[in-house]
Amino acid sequence: MAQNTLAVCIIARDEASSIARAIASVKPIADEVIVVDTGSTDNTPDIARSLGAKVVRHVWEDDFSKARNAAIEAATCEWILFLDADETVCEESLEEVRSAISGDADAFFVRIESRVRSQAGKTFVNSFPRLFRRLPGVEFEGRVHEQVLPSLQRVGARIAHSNIVIRHAGYDLSKEEMAEKLWRNCRLLEADLERDPGNGLTLFHLGETHNLLGNHGEAVQYYSRAIENGRLPRAVESVCLQNLASALIKLKCYGEALEKLDAAERANSRLLGVYLLKASARFGMKDYEQAEAEIRRYLQKARHFVGDATSRLDFHPDIASALILIAKCRFARGDNEGAKQALEEALRLDNNYDAHVLLAKLAFEQLRFADAVVHFEQALKISPEDERLHFELAKSYLACGEIA
Repeated sequence: MAQNTLAVCIIARDEASSIARAIASVKPIADEVIVVDTGSTDNTPDIARSLGAKVVRHVWEDDFSKARNAAIEAATCEWILFLDADETVCEESLEEVRSAISGDADAFFVRIESRVRSQAGKTFVNSFPRLFRRLPGVEFEGRVHEQVLPSLQRVGARIAHSNIVIRHAGYDLSKEEMAEKLWRNCRLLEADLERDPGNGLTLFHLGETHNLLGNHGEAVQYYSRAIENGRLPRAVESVCLQNLASALIKLKCYGEALEKLDAAERANSRLLGVYLLKASARFGMKDYEQAEAEIRRYLQKARHFVGDATSRLDFHPDIASALILIAKCRFARGDNEGAKQALEEALRLDNNYDAHVLLAKLAFEQLRFADAVVHFEQALKISPEDERLHFELAKSYLACGEIA
């Protein structure tokens, strides 16, 4: 096995519209590309072969780990980089991948950026060990939300963080498509739980899935069970506490949410999302001054944020969301000008849906109808399926003396 060689592994099924982009994004650095096809009925395998990939047929068994492990078995290189068929490696990260596999570490966390169309086009960031040496005993576990980290830890792999960025388009779906995907994940996770009822990670991922579906009561139950069974890795336990609090806030259980957030902070002081969620809970309790104080704590920590490989499951800094929450606090106190300043600052950082909507509503209230039109139009570019915004934009056009 040649040193510092890289196999890029991709699991695919009916991905003819995206597989070429995934392969093209890694062509400059991949010594081999392995595509494990789990039963495509389109020309995904032919496209992959035409781009030089080795295609491996795999019978789908409702188990993502088995498919990923089949890719590892088919690889011949020293290093593995896993991509989904709807992902691409950022061009700016290619050189860092090559640099990483020339170093001493055995695995690297990489940054996964996922745009979620059903949540107003927001981009969510997570980090996972997608790049690792093909060491004996390293394999994926779990039918869905499959993990390689437990086996890396068992074999004593040296794990480091990297600035490698992968962009994931798999959640750039309509609300209906997103719900279908999440319910599929639920079914697979429930099958895992039936096989291993005490698996804390499976309980955690069921909580995550129900939270995304808007089933916050069910999410609270699964998160609570995951924490109570005491088998979660420490880094995941703190995130579980944090996300449990998020579900409780949606249920307006603000006091209980603050208790969970205090516990999450004790478990992991680098968990930035804790402070933003504390601010959300305080906002729900109409304690606007304390909410702003929590946001200031968040901003202070975000500007000095550092983390290691064991803490990369936390939230990455989201300054724009913090500024939007500051704006909401100021609106609630009647400080419209202060709110406007915070929203404009948020837009300088991120073309944010919520910031555009709030600025549009403020402009409409202040009879600045042309400004309202501009911001509603920008919000609709981000979330074109939002019927409510089409109505608000039409009202703004009419107020300007125009007909949409």
